[in-house]
Amino acid sequence: MTGKWHIVALAALGGLLAHTLHAILLLGLLSWLALLVHTRRISFVLFLFSMSVCLLFFFLSTLNQDSPPVLPLDEPLQLTSTISHLSETDEHLSFRVQTPTHSSFILVTYFKQDARKHLPGLAPGATCVLQGILSEPEPATNPGEFDYKQYLQQKNIYYELELKKEQDISCKGTSFFAFPLKIRSAFLDKTDKILDSHTAAWVQAMIAGEDSNLNEQTVQLFNRWSLSHILAISGMHIALFSAILYFLLTKLQLLTQEKTYAFLFGFLAVYPIFAGGEPSVWRSALMVMLIMLFKVLGIKLPIIDSISIVFLLLLLFDPNYLFHVGFQFSFLVSLALLLSAKIYTGSFISALLETSLLSQLVILPLQVSQFFFLNPLSGLMNLFAIPFYTFLGIPLLLLISVLLFLSPGAANKLGSLFKLLNETVIELFHLVDDVAFFPWVTGKLPIGISVLYFAALVLFCAAWETGKRKKAVHYGAVLTVIPLAAVLWPYADQTGRVTMLDIGQGDAFVVELPYRRGVYLIDAAGSVGMDFQPTDKTFEQVIKPYLYQRGISKVDGIFASHADHDHIGSIGRLTEEFHVDWVRTSLYFEKQQAQQWNPDTKLIYWKAGELLQLPGWEIQLLGPVTDKSEPNENSLVMYTKLGGKSWLFMGDAGKEEEAEIMERYPSLRADILKVGHHGSNTSTDPAFLRQLEPEEALISAGRKNRYGHPAPEVVEALKNQNIRIWRTDTDGAVVYSFSGKTGTFSPYLP
Repeated sequence: MTGKWHIVALAALGGLLAHTLHAILLLGLLSWLALLVHTRRISFVLFLFSMSVCLLFFFLSTLNQDSPPVLPLDEPLQLTSTISHLSETDEHLSFRVQTPTHSSFILVTYFKQDARKHLPGLAPGATCVLQGILSEPEPATNPGEFDYKQYLQQKNIYYELELKKEQDISCKGTSFFAFPLKIRSAFLDKTDKILDSHTAAWVQAMIAGEDSNLNEQTVQLFNRWSLSHILAISGMHIALFSAILYFLLTKLQLLTQEKTYAFLFGFLAVYPIFAGGEPSVWRSALMVMLIMLFKVLGIKLPIIDSISIVFLLLLLFDPNYLFHVGFQFSFLVSLALLLSAKIYTGSFISALLETSLLSQLVILPLQVSQFFFLNPLSGLMNLFAIPFYTFLGIPLLLLISVLLFLSPGAANKLGSLFKLLNETVIELFHLVDDVAFFPWVTGKLPIGISVLYFAALVLFCAAWETGKRKKAVHYGAVLTVIPLAAVLWPYADQTGRVTMLDIGQGDAFVVELPYRRGVYLIDAAGSVGMDFQPTDKTFEQVIKPYLYQRGISKVDGIFASHADHDHIGSIGRLTEEFHVDWVRTSLYFEKQQAQQWNPDTKLIYWKAGELLQLPGWEIQLLGPVTDKSEPNENSLVMYTKLGGKSWLFMGDAGKEEEAEIMERYPSLRADILKVGHHGSNTSTDPAFLRQLEPEEALISAGRKNRYGHPAPEVVEALKNQNIRIWRTDTDGAVVYSFSGKTGTFSPYLP
């Protein structure tokens, strides 16, 4: 079996993916295994073992696809279960409990009144009686939006429960896993008391895997430059910790080599629990433990076998790890670096550059599938960041962590030094980000493009390793062309789209013309927080991901219907991040609302009756004709034709404005009506509908909104006219895809 465990790992992967892979791909795996037997590359025994493993993991995948138990929602529920996956921050704690049938899990959350207060008796493995009201996680309702429901289901979690008060839970008992987590809690508490907030946040993230206190701008900066692996405990951290401990224990003659191995084995068995239990941490710890174990036993095991065995062990423990992004990144990068070990024959600097480049290349399709963009210069940033944190940052943080218990004063002083160095480096990153962040917004990569990319990458590495530099350059050019082709593809696409985004209680429409002749937004709603203050949640979670998913990095123009936050609240962020040429609005728009927008974006006032001619598109403003002194009544009323259909966008205009439109344009007809004011009963007069004779109506309204939109009488009026209604609160985002003069509507939610 030595040197052949990767075959078993591939068989396990095939078994897990049998439900989601096309049959032809699974057949290809089986044919490959049969070919290896035929050519005597593997024994028949290994073939049988691999097939048995494939069937085992296929069986495990079927267990994970069983329908979850149907439990009552929005009703008080009491259940008894042991708890697992306990996680705690200053704001809340969460854990999992099993459903009554023990076939799936419920995610339980408790928002703490006191940051340092812990629920009594709560510990991993404890048996708890708890009560609350179950709810189902919210699914994504827009293209490109993070699907929280799917994310939880991949962890076999189908319900959520929020504890309202301490009395809702009582626990007894514990397990082995409680001890390292109690140490973790004490460690986090000590960092908060002794260190400054900056250093404490970094120690917590890099040593204990608790990143909730890191500066949000710093996290976003590291994500933009593909440095997020530095903020998470990974193989680099584990290898560094193990090397430092081994050096100190052996060179200072504190322990013999055999006892040092035993100590490290125990440390690595416990540390992943202390660090939060992420798959990447377990992968790194198990690999080091496996290498040490076989070295002590005198067994020579290739590194590729080590990583394959760890892969099998983790998936056997939890098959859902396969869908964890950290798991995918960790194994893919590790495998690529191991397979390409012969490439690194130059100096330290060249080897660092080569590993950084290969790491970026191998994760590119996964990165694009998550964020829909890539940063061509991120490899150079990694070239500087990795040595700094590997040889200075992480060792400093590790030393600070030890000194917290031995000499708190020294830990505090060393923390001040780390803060000075780290803030200087982060400030440098910000300076580079301001002048050199030029992302390639690729949009969603088709699976065929990803397969082609990995094939070219394998050929590139093979040519590089064998010294065929000219061929390597050719394959490298193909690697560059593939993501570039994804960026340029929309300019060859004859399909246009009008998308009504589901942003809750507000409006945001995206118009994409064929052949990328133009991208325009009609309104871009903002959001408000629990304290009723404006937030960027809608922009960050809905609008920006949608535009990136569609490969859009530039917006030609925005039509701002009127000055309400639920229509223009995200325009400021759009003008900052998407190179918006202009914002067009009515003569009666409240000008102070535009003060926070990017000054490079032109603010253009539009007069009723004017026809705006854009490349490939015409749109006419029908109202407002006069200043009504109210934002809603001053809404832009716009008429256009797209995909062979006539459209009328009403903003928040009411029945009085509808009457004026009918009087000024008595022959006006519209195939598609964007219903005014989210379906409020102040709009959509039946007489207005009779004149327009629309076939379809679009209503943008939030789920269970406090206004009761859309009003029952409006819905009834639309139904009486046999008008098909599309609603974001029930359909999610609604897309009208068109080519030439024909098109179809499709909701995002089934």
